[in-house]
Amino acid sequence: MAEEPILGYIQPNKEIKDLVEFAAEKNIDHNEIVNVIKSLYDFRYIDAEDIKRETWVLMDEGKTYTATGSPKFQLFNAIPPEGIIKEEL
Repeated sequence: MAEEPILGYIQPNKEIKDLVEFAAEKNIDHNEIVNVIKSLYDFRYIDAEDIKRETWVLMDEGKTYTATGSPKFQLFNAIPPEGIIKEEL
């Protein structure tokens, strides 16, 4: 159970600033730690505050665009300096 590492850490340190980092350091599943924190909070052993994070990641299509450029950029680069007929492009 993750209760002992949590209480053992909180006693001298007063708080856990980042549960994700704490879970990684203690090699405990993050969800297990969250459940223990909620339980300790419900029994009023600790105070807890939810902190939400939003992460943005590139999907495969976005990764392609970072490597080759957007479709408009690719089209623009396909036009030779002397120009080209639309149908040939």
